[in-house]
This record gives sequence, C-alpha cells and structure tokens, in this order.
Amino acid sequence: MKVLSNGKYKSVLHRSLVNKDKTRMSWAVFCVPPHETVIGPLQELVGENNPPKFSTKTYAEYRYRKFNKLPQ
Repeated sequence: MKVLSNGKYKSVLHRSLVNKDKTRMSWAVFCVPPHETVIGPLQELVGENNPPKFSTKTYAEYRYRKFNKLPQ
C-alpha cells in the first residue's frame, strides 16, 4: 500500500486479542503477484507537485529488497 500510494497510506499493524474463555483458530493467507509484475507508485498519485518517493521495480526485486532490508 505504501509504495502504490506513493507514501500516502501505510499497511496497518496486525494484532489480535486473546480470549481465555474461547478457542481461537486462525491461519495466514498470502496473495502475491507474479514475479515479473511491475510495482511502483500509481501514475494518478504522482506529478509535478508530488514526485515519486519509490522507484518502480518488478515484484521479484521488491521482495528481495524487502526480505534483505534494503532501501526501496
């Protein structure tokens, strides 16, 4: 969200509350685009007064940089 919105929005921190009286079951679901998908700020959100804050790259490169804690 942060890259697509050019820094206007950021992903929320996930948290859950524990209830000692009820059993809770959850599972993670990951949805990812193909590695060759281009990721970058949406063109509608960048312009002369709002330059891009993130470079455009493939999802494979974005994921590599994210996992290795490199600048986006």
